[in-house]
Amino acid sequence: MKATAITLGTLVAVLLLCIFAPFQAQSQKAKTDKSQAEESLPRISENAPLELELWGGIRDLYKIAIPLPLGSPSAAREIQKVESTDLKLSSLFKVVDPKSYLADLAAEGMSIQKDPWIQVGAQGVSKCKVTASGGRLTLEFKLFEVARGEKPVLQKKFNGSRDDLKLMVHKWINKVIGYFTGEDGVFGTRLLFSRRIGPGSKHIYTADWTGGGVGRVTKNNSINLLPAWGPGGAIFYTSFVEGFPYLYRTGQRKPVLAERGLNMGAAFHGGKMAVVLSKDGNPEIYVGSASGSGLRRVTSSGAIDVSPTWSPDGSKIAFVSDRHGSPQIFVMGAGGGGAKRVTFKGAYNQTPNWCQRPGSNLIAFTGRDGGTYDVFTVDAGSGQIRRLTQRQGRNMDPAFAPDCRAVAFWSSRGGIHISNPEGLNQNLTVKGGADTIRWSK
Repeated sequence: MKATAITLGTLVAVLLLCIFAPFQAQSQKAKTDKSQAEESLPRISENAPLELELWGGIRDLYKIAIPLPLGSPSAAREIQKVESTDLKLSSLFKVVDPKSYLADLAAEGMSIQKDPWIQVGAQGVSKCKVTASGGRLTLEFKLFEVARGEKPVLQKKFNGSRDDLKLMVHKWINKVIGYFTGEDGVFGTRLLFSRRIGPGSKHIYTADWTGGGVGRVTKNNSINLLPAWGPGGAIFYTSFVEGFPYLYRTGQRKPVLAERGLNMGAAFHGGKMAVVLSKDGNPEIYVGSASGSGLRRVTSSGAIDVSPTWSPDGSKIAFVSDRHGSPQIFVMGAGGGGAKRVTFKGAYNQTPNWCQRPGSNLIAFTGRDGGTYDVFTVDAGSGQIRRLTQRQGRNMDPAFAPDCRAVAFWSSRGGIHISNPEGLNQNLTVKGGADTIRWSK
Protein backbone atom coordinates (compact mmCIF):
# COMPACT_ATOMS: atom_id res chain seq x y z
CA MET A 1 0.00 0.00 0.00
CA LYS A 2 1.41 3.34 -1.06
CA ALA A 3 1.36 6.26 1.37
CA THR A 4 1.26 9.92 0.43
CA ALA A 5 4.25 11.90 1.66
CA ILE A 6 3.42 14.03 4.68
CA THR A 7 5.47 17.10 5.47
CA LEU A 8 6.79 17.38 8.99
CA GLY A 9 5.05 20.72 9.48
CA THR A 10 1.66 19.28 8.46
CA LEU A 11 2.05 16.21 10.64
CA VAL A 12 3.11 18.21 13.70
CA ALA A 13 0.29 20.70 13.14
CA VAL A 14 -2.27 17.90 13.06
CA LEU A 15 -0.81 16.23 16.13
CA LEU A 16 -0.82 19.53 17.98
CA LEU A 17 -4.55 19.75 17.37
CA CYS A 18 -5.01 16.21 18.71
CA ILE A 19 -2.54 15.88 21.62
CA PHE A 20 -0.01 17.86 23.68
CA ALA A 21 2.22 15.74 25.86
CA PRO A 22 4.31 13.98 23.18
CA PHE A 23 5.81 17.27 22.09
CA GLN A 24 6.30 18.94 25.45
CA ALA A 25 9.13 16.78 26.74
CA GLN A 26 11.07 16.15 23.54
CA SER A 27 14.35 17.51 22.24
CA GLN A 28 14.92 21.13 21.28
CA LYS A 29 14.42 20.20 17.62
CA ALA A 30 10.94 18.88 18.32
CA LYS A 31 10.17 22.03 20.30
CA THR A 32 11.28 24.10 17.30
CA ASP A 33 9.03 22.05 15.00
CA LYS A 34 6.15 22.61 17.39
CA SER A 35 6.75 26.34 17.44
CA GLN A 36 6.85 26.51 13.64
CA ALA A 37 3.65 24.49 13.39
CA GLU A 38 1.87 26.77 15.85
CA GLU A 39 3.06 29.85 13.96
CA SER A 40 1.63 28.41 10.71
CA LEU A 41 -1.87 28.44 12.23
CA PRO A 42 -3.48 31.91 12.50
CA ARG A 43 -5.11 32.36 15.90
CA ILE A 44 -6.65 34.79 18.30
CA SER A 45 -4.18 36.87 20.26
CA GLU A 46 -2.81 35.45 23.48
CA ASN A 47 -4.02 38.71 25.04
CA ALA A 48 -7.61 37.46 24.80
CA PRO A 49 -7.72 35.35 27.97
CA LEU A 50 -10.41 32.99 29.12
CA GLU A 51 -12.06 35.08 31.80
CA LEU A 52 -13.40 32.17 33.77
CA GLU A 53 -13.54 31.12 37.38
CA LEU A 54 -13.66 27.86 39.22
CA TRP A 55 -17.27 26.93 39.77
CA GLY A 56 -19.47 24.76 41.95
CA GLY A 57 -19.92 24.88 45.69
CA ILE A 58 -18.51 22.47 48.22
CA ARG A 59 -20.85 19.54 48.50
CA ASP A 60 -22.02 18.15 51.81
CA LEU A 61 -20.21 14.84 51.92
CA TYR A 62 -21.81 11.81 53.53
CA LYS A 63 -19.71 10.78 56.54
CA ILE A 64 -19.00 7.07 56.49
CA ALA A 65 -16.86 4.84 58.71
CA ILE A 66 -14.80 1.94 57.35
CA PRO A 67 -13.77 -0.31 60.27
CA LEU A 68 -11.00 -2.85 59.66
CA PRO A 69 -12.70 -5.97 58.22
CA LEU A 70 -12.90 -9.15 60.25
CA GLY A 71 -10.77 -12.09 59.17
CA SER A 72 -7.40 -12.32 57.41
CA PRO A 73 -5.31 -9.34 58.66
CA SER A 74 -3.39 -8.74 55.40
CA ALA A 75 -6.49 -8.92 53.25
CA ALA A 76 -8.42 -6.84 55.78
CA ARG A 77 -5.94 -3.97 55.61
CA GLU A 78 -6.04 -3.94 51.79
CA ILE A 79 -9.84 -4.03 51.76
CA GLN A 80 -10.03 -1.09 54.14
CA LYS A 81 -7.54 0.88 52.04
CA VAL A 82 -9.35 0.22 48.74
CA GLU A 83 -12.74 1.06 50.26
CA SER A 84 -11.44 4.33 51.70
CA THR A 85 -9.71 5.33 48.46
CA ASP A 86 -12.76 4.54 46.33
CA LEU A 87 -15.10 6.50 48.58
CA LYS A 88 -12.76 9.49 48.59
CA LEU A 89 -12.43 9.48 44.79
CA SER A 90 -16.19 9.30 44.37
CA SER A 91 -16.47 12.90 45.67
CA LEU A 92 -19.62 11.81 47.53
CA PHE A 93 -18.24 10.64 50.88
CA LYS A 94 -15.94 11.68 53.70
CA VAL A 95 -14.32 8.74 55.45
CA VAL A 96 -14.33 9.13 59.23
CA ASP A 97 -10.84 8.87 60.74
CA PRO A 98 -10.47 5.33 62.19
CA LYS A 99 -8.51 6.79 65.11
CA SER A 100 -11.69 8.47 66.32
CA TYR A 101 -13.80 5.30 66.55
CA LEU A 102 -15.39 4.70 69.96
CA ALA A 103 -17.27 1.51 69.09
CA ASP A 104 -16.20 -1.85 70.51
CA LEU A 105 -15.56 -3.45 67.12
CA ALA A 106 -14.92 -6.92 68.51
CA ALA A 107 -18.20 -6.90 70.39
CA GLU A 108 -20.11 -5.49 67.42
CA GLY A 109 -18.87 -8.05 64.92
CA MET A 110 -20.87 -7.61 61.70
CA SER A 111 -23.52 -5.44 63.35
CA ILE A 112 -23.39 -1.95 64.90
CA GLN A 113 -24.40 -0.17 68.06
CA LYS A 114 -25.73 3.27 67.18
CA ASP A 115 -24.51 5.56 69.94
CA PRO A 116 -20.72 5.15 69.53
CA TRP A 117 -21.02 5.92 65.81
CA ILE A 118 -23.29 8.91 66.35
CA GLN A 119 -20.75 10.32 68.79
CA VAL A 120 -17.99 10.35 66.14
CA GLY A 121 -20.27 11.88 63.50
CA ALA A 122 -20.63 8.81 61.31
CA GLN A 123 -23.80 8.73 59.22
CA GLY A 124 -23.00 5.35 57.74
CA VAL A 125 -20.81 2.34 58.49
CA SER A 126 -19.48 -0.19 55.99
CA LYS A 127 -18.52 -3.53 57.54
CA CYS A 128 -16.76 -6.47 55.94
CA LYS A 129 -15.80 -10.03 56.86
CA VAL A 130 -13.21 -11.83 54.76
CA THR A 131 -12.91 -15.63 54.71
CA ALA A 132 -10.00 -17.42 53.02
CA SER A 133 -10.22 -21.03 51.83
CA GLY A 134 -7.91 -22.83 49.43
CA GLY A 135 -6.64 -19.72 47.72
CA ARG A 136 -10.14 -18.30 47.40
CA LEU A 137 -11.65 -15.37 49.26
CA THR A 138 -15.20 -14.62 50.28
CA LEU A 139 -15.97 -11.00 51.11
CA GLU A 140 -19.21 -10.33 52.98
CA PHE A 141 -20.19 -6.65 53.15
CA LYS A 142 -22.89 -4.83 55.08
CA LEU A 143 -23.84 -1.17 54.93
CA PHE A 144 -25.54 0.48 57.90
CA GLU A 145 -27.18 3.89 58.06
CA VAL A 146 -26.66 4.87 61.68
CA ALA A 147 -29.95 6.79 61.92
CA ARG A 148 -31.83 3.69 60.74
CA GLY A 149 -30.57 1.47 63.52
CA GLU A 150 -28.79 -1.86 63.68
CA LYS A 151 -30.26 -3.53 60.60
CA PRO A 152 -28.13 -3.26 57.42
CA VAL A 153 -29.64 -1.31 54.54
CA LEU A 154 -27.48 -3.11 51.98
CA GLN A 155 -25.51 -6.36 52.01
CA LYS A 156 -23.57 -8.26 49.36
CA LYS A 157 -21.23 -11.24 49.15
CA PHE A 158 -18.44 -11.67 46.61
CA ASN A 159 -16.21 -14.65 45.84
CA GLY A 160 -12.90 -14.72 43.98
CA SER A 161 -9.18 -15.29 44.08
CA ARG A 162 -6.69 -13.17 46.01
CA ASP A 163 -5.98 -11.33 42.76
CA ASP A 164 -9.66 -10.40 42.52
CA LEU A 165 -9.73 -8.65 45.90
CA LYS A 166 -9.55 -5.10 44.59
CA LEU A 167 -12.20 -5.77 41.96
CA MET A 168 -14.54 -7.27 44.56
CA VAL A 169 -14.18 -4.17 46.72
CA HIS A 170 -14.82 -1.98 43.67
CA LYS A 171 -18.05 -3.89 43.04
CA TRP A 172 -19.15 -3.30 46.62
CA ILE A 173 -18.47 0.42 46.44
CA ASN A 174 -20.37 0.61 43.16
CA LYS A 175 -23.40 -0.85 44.97
CA VAL A 176 -22.98 1.57 47.88
CA ILE A 177 -22.99 4.48 45.43
CA GLY A 178 -26.01 2.96 43.71
CA TYR A 179 -27.84 2.74 47.04
CA PHE A 180 -27.39 6.45 47.73
CA THR A 181 -27.73 7.84 44.18
CA GLY A 182 -29.85 5.35 42.26
CA GLU A 183 -27.00 4.65 39.82
CA ASP A 184 -24.12 2.25 40.47
CA GLY A 185 -20.58 3.59 40.46
CA VAL A 186 -17.93 2.91 37.81
CA PHE A 187 -15.10 1.51 39.92
CA GLY A 188 -13.43 -1.31 38.03
CA THR A 189 -13.43 0.59 34.72
CA ARG A 190 -10.08 1.46 33.17
CA LEU A 191 -8.18 4.31 31.59
CA LEU A 192 -6.48 4.12 28.21
CA PHE A 193 -3.63 6.44 27.24
CA SER A 194 -0.33 6.74 25.39
CA ARG A 195 3.01 7.32 27.08
CA ARG A 196 6.50 8.08 25.83
CA ILE A 197 9.15 5.72 27.22
CA GLY A 198 12.20 6.90 25.31
CA PRO A 199 13.42 8.62 22.13
CA GLY A 200 11.39 7.39 19.16
CA SER A 201 9.29 5.08 21.31
CA LYS A 202 5.76 5.70 22.50
CA HIS A 203 3.27 3.08 23.65
CA ILE A 204 -0.33 2.48 24.57
CA TYR A 205 -1.18 1.65 28.20
CA THR A 206 -4.19 0.87 30.34
CA ALA A 207 -4.61 1.33 34.09
CA ASP A 208 -7.19 1.07 36.84
CA TRP A 209 -8.48 4.63 37.13
CA THR A 210 -8.04 4.51 40.90
CA GLY A 211 -4.34 3.74 40.45
CA GLY A 212 -2.26 0.63 39.83
CA GLY A 213 -2.74 -2.15 37.33
CA VAL A 214 -0.77 -0.29 34.66
CA GLY A 215 -0.30 -2.54 31.64
CA ARG A 216 1.40 -1.92 28.31
CA VAL A 217 -0.70 -2.78 25.25
CA THR A 218 1.68 -2.23 22.31
CA LYS A 219 4.87 -4.28 22.07
CA ASN A 220 6.63 -2.88 18.98
CA ASN A 221 9.54 -0.45 18.96
CA SER A 222 7.73 2.37 17.22
CA ILE A 223 5.53 5.37 17.98
CA ASN A 224 1.97 4.44 18.95
CA LEU A 225 -0.54 7.13 19.85
CA LEU A 226 -4.17 8.33 19.91
CA PRO A 227 -5.75 5.22 21.44
CA ALA A 228 -9.50 4.63 21.63
CA TRP A 229 -11.82 2.02 23.11
CA GLY A 230 -13.66 0.20 20.34
CA PRO A 231 -16.49 -2.36 20.24
CA GLY A 232 -16.08 -5.29 22.60
CA GLY A 233 -13.25 -3.60 24.49
CA ALA A 234 -10.87 -3.70 21.52
CA ILE A 235 -8.27 -0.94 21.50
CA PHE A 236 -7.66 1.08 18.35
CA TYR A 237 -4.58 3.26 17.90
CA THR A 238 -2.36 4.88 15.31
CA SER A 239 1.11 3.41 14.87
CA PHE A 240 4.16 4.23 12.77
CA VAL A 241 5.36 0.61 12.97
CA GLU A 242 5.30 0.36 9.15
CA GLY A 243 6.70 3.85 8.69
CA PHE A 244 3.36 5.56 8.12
CA PRO A 245 0.52 6.59 10.48
CA TYR A 246 -1.85 3.64 9.99
CA LEU A 247 -4.77 2.67 12.22
CA TYR A 248 -4.53 -0.64 14.10
CA ARG A 249 -6.57 -2.57 16.63
CA THR A 250 -5.54 -5.09 19.26
CA GLY A 251 -5.67 -8.74 18.22
CA GLN A 252 -5.11 -7.89 14.55
CA ARG A 253 -1.71 -7.44 12.89
CA LYS A 254 -3.05 -6.04 9.64
CA PRO A 255 -3.96 -2.33 9.77
CA VAL A 256 -7.64 -1.49 10.02
CA LEU A 257 -6.95 1.52 7.82
CA ALA A 258 -3.87 2.16 5.71
CA GLU A 259 -5.06 4.94 3.46
CA ARG A 260 -2.63 7.40 1.92
CA GLY A 261 -1.58 9.99 4.48
CA LEU A 262 -2.98 10.14 8.03
CA ASN A 263 -5.16 7.43 9.62
CA MET A 264 -5.79 8.55 13.18
CA GLY A 265 -8.06 9.85 15.92
CA ALA A 266 -10.64 7.04 15.81
CA ALA A 267 -13.73 7.39 18.03
CA PHE A 268 -16.62 4.94 18.38
CA HIS A 269 -20.34 4.84 19.02
CA GLY A 270 -21.61 1.28 19.01
CA GLY A 271 -20.47 -0.21 15.71
CA LYS A 272 -19.81 3.20 14.10
CA MET A 273 -16.38 4.79 13.81
CA ALA A 274 -15.37 8.39 13.19
CA VAL A 275 -11.76 8.76 12.07
CA VAL A 276 -9.40 11.37 10.63
CA LEU A 277 -7.96 10.68 7.17
CA SER A 278 -5.93 12.87 4.83
CA LYS A 279 -6.19 10.65 1.76
CA ASP A 280 -7.72 13.55 -0.17
CA GLY A 281 -4.91 15.88 0.85
CA ASN A 282 -6.37 17.60 3.91
CA PRO A 283 -7.11 16.06 7.35
CA GLU A 284 -10.88 15.51 7.41
CA ILE A 285 -13.34 13.41 9.42
CA TYR A 286 -14.88 10.28 7.96
CA VAL A 287 -17.63 8.07 9.38
CA GLY A 288 -18.17 4.37 8.71
CA SER A 289 -18.24 0.99 10.42
CA ALA A 290 -15.79 -0.04 13.15
CA SER A 291 -14.21 -2.44 10.65
CA GLY A 292 -13.15 0.51 8.51
CA SER A 293 -15.64 -0.19 5.74
CA GLY A 294 -18.17 2.18 4.24
CA LEU A 295 -16.27 5.32 5.21
CA ARG A 296 -17.86 8.59 4.11
CA ARG A 297 -16.34 12.04 4.45
CA VAL A 298 -18.42 14.29 6.73
CA THR A 299 -16.28 17.47 6.86
CA SER A 300 -15.14 19.60 3.95
CA SER A 301 -13.90 22.96 5.14
CA GLY A 302 -10.48 23.35 3.60
CA ALA A 303 -9.13 23.52 7.19
CA ILE A 304 -7.74 20.89 9.54
CA ASP A 305 -10.64 18.95 11.11
CA VAL A 306 -9.61 16.41 13.78
CA SER A 307 -10.38 14.84 17.18
CA PRO A 308 -13.96 13.58 16.69
CA THR A 309 -16.03 12.60 19.73
CA TRP A 310 -19.62 11.29 19.61
CA SER A 311 -22.66 12.63 21.43
CA PRO A 312 -24.36 10.12 23.79
CA ASP A 313 -27.04 9.18 21.24
CA GLY A 314 -24.65 9.13 18.28
CA SER A 315 -26.54 11.84 16.41
CA LYS A 316 -23.77 14.46 16.64
CA ILE A 317 -19.99 14.70 16.56
CA ALA A 318 -17.85 17.32 18.27
CA PHE A 319 -14.46 18.00 16.74
CA VAL A 320 -11.59 20.48 16.52
CA SER A 321 -11.12 22.76 13.54
CA ASP A 322 -9.00 25.81 12.74
CA ARG A 323 -11.45 26.92 10.04
CA HIS A 324 -12.01 30.24 11.83
CA GLY A 325 -8.31 30.92 12.30
CA SER A 326 -7.51 29.11 15.55
CA PRO A 327 -8.28 25.64 16.93
CA GLN A 328 -11.80 25.64 18.38
CA ILE A 329 -14.48 23.09 19.25
CA PHE A 330 -17.31 22.58 16.75
CA VAL A 331 -20.39 20.34 16.74
CA MET A 332 -22.10 18.92 13.65
CA GLY A 333 -24.61 16.23 12.77
CA ALA A 334 -23.06 12.77 12.57
CA GLY A 335 -23.91 12.69 8.89
CA GLY A 336 -22.00 15.92 8.28
CA GLY A 337 -23.06 19.48 7.64
CA GLY A 338 -24.38 22.24 9.87
CA ALA A 339 -21.17 22.58 11.87
CA LYS A 340 -21.61 25.00 14.76
CA ARG A 341 -18.73 26.56 16.72
CA VAL A 342 -19.26 26.14 20.47
CA THR A 343 -16.09 27.68 21.97
CA PHE A 344 -15.45 31.40 21.50
CA LYS A 345 -13.09 32.24 24.39
CA GLY A 346 -9.46 31.23 24.27
CA ALA A 347 -7.08 31.09 21.32
CA TYR A 348 -6.39 27.37 21.40
CA ASN A 349 -9.10 24.86 22.36
CA GLN A 350 -8.84 21.14 21.59
CA THR A 351 -9.02 17.48 22.71
CA PRO A 352 -12.83 17.40 23.20
CA ASN A 353 -14.48 14.50 25.03
CA TRP A 354 -18.28 14.31 25.16
CA CYS A 355 -19.99 13.19 28.39
CA GLN A 356 -21.89 9.97 27.60
CA ARG A 357 -24.74 10.46 30.05
CA PRO A 358 -27.95 10.25 27.96
CA GLY A 359 -29.09 13.68 26.86
CA SER A 360 -25.89 15.43 27.97
CA ASN A 361 -24.51 18.40 26.00
CA LEU A 362 -21.38 18.63 28.15
CA ILE A 363 -17.99 18.44 26.43
CA ALA A 364 -14.67 18.51 28.30
CA PHE A 365 -11.71 20.03 26.48
CA THR A 366 -8.24 21.51 26.85
CA GLY A 367 -7.90 25.27 26.51
CA ARG A 368 -4.90 27.54 26.50
CA ASP A 369 -5.24 30.56 28.77
CA GLY A 370 -2.36 33.02 28.89
CA GLY A 371 0.13 30.41 27.69
CA THR A 372 -1.01 27.71 30.13
CA TYR A 373 -3.13 24.69 29.27
CA ASP A 374 -6.12 23.96 31.51
CA VAL A 375 -9.23 21.78 31.53
CA PHE A 376 -12.68 23.19 30.82
CA THR A 377 -16.17 22.02 29.93
CA VAL A 378 -18.60 23.60 27.49
CA ASP A 379 -22.31 23.01 27.12
CA ALA A 380 -22.83 22.40 23.41
CA GLY A 381 -26.36 23.72 23.67
CA SER A 382 -25.92 26.94 25.63
CA GLY A 383 -22.22 27.57 25.04
CA GLN A 384 -21.63 27.99 28.79
CA ILE A 385 -18.01 27.33 29.73
CA ARG A 386 -16.81 26.07 33.11
CA ARG A 387 -13.25 25.83 34.35
CA LEU A 388 -11.93 22.77 36.20
CA THR A 389 -8.27 23.71 36.71
CA GLN A 390 -6.52 27.01 37.32
CA ARG A 391 -3.02 27.96 38.48
CA GLN A 392 -2.19 24.27 38.97
CA GLY A 393 0.47 23.72 36.32
CA ARG A 394 -0.39 22.31 32.89
CA ASN A 395 -3.58 20.26 32.69
CA MET A 396 -4.85 18.59 29.52
CA ASP A 397 -6.53 15.72 27.66
CA PRO A 398 -9.68 15.35 29.78
CA ALA A 399 -11.90 12.26 29.64
CA PHE A 400 -15.28 11.81 31.30
CA ALA A 401 -16.04 8.74 33.41
CA PRO A 402 -18.81 6.55 31.93
CA ASP A 403 -21.31 8.07 34.37
CA CYS A 404 -19.82 11.59 33.97
CA ARG A 405 -19.41 11.94 37.74
CA ALA A 406 -15.64 12.28 37.33
CA VAL A 407 -13.11 13.65 34.85
CA ALA A 408 -9.62 12.26 34.28
CA PHE A 409 -6.86 14.49 32.91
CA TRP A 410 -3.09 14.62 32.76
CA SER A 411 -1.37 17.24 34.90
CA SER A 412 2.22 18.41 35.16
CA ARG A 413 1.73 17.86 38.90
CA GLY A 414 2.76 14.25 38.35
CA GLY A 415 0.36 12.23 36.21
CA ILE A 416 -3.30 11.45 35.69
CA HIS A 417 -5.60 13.26 38.10
CA ILE A 418 -9.26 12.62 38.83
CA SER A 419 -11.72 15.34 39.82
CA ASN A 420 -15.44 15.78 39.95
CA PRO A 421 -17.05 17.73 37.06
CA GLU A 422 -16.69 20.98 39.01
CA GLY A 423 -12.91 20.56 39.28
CA LEU A 424 -13.10 19.81 43.01
CA ASN A 425 -11.57 16.87 44.90
CA GLN A 426 -8.58 16.51 42.57
CA ASN A 427 -6.46 13.43 43.25
CA LEU A 428 -3.40 11.96 41.54
CA THR A 429 -4.17 8.32 40.72
CA VAL A 430 -1.79 7.20 37.94
CA LYS A 431 1.74 8.56 38.06
CA GLY A 432 3.78 9.37 34.98
CA GLY A 433 3.23 10.75 31.51
CA ALA A 434 -0.04 10.27 29.66
CA ASP A 435 -1.91 11.81 26.78
CA THR A 436 -5.10 11.15 24.80
CA ILE A 437 -6.77 9.70 27.87
CA ARG A 438 -9.89 7.62 27.27
CA TRP A 439 -12.17 6.00 29.87
CA SER A 440 -13.69 2.54 29.33
CA LYS A 441 -17.40 1.82 29.77
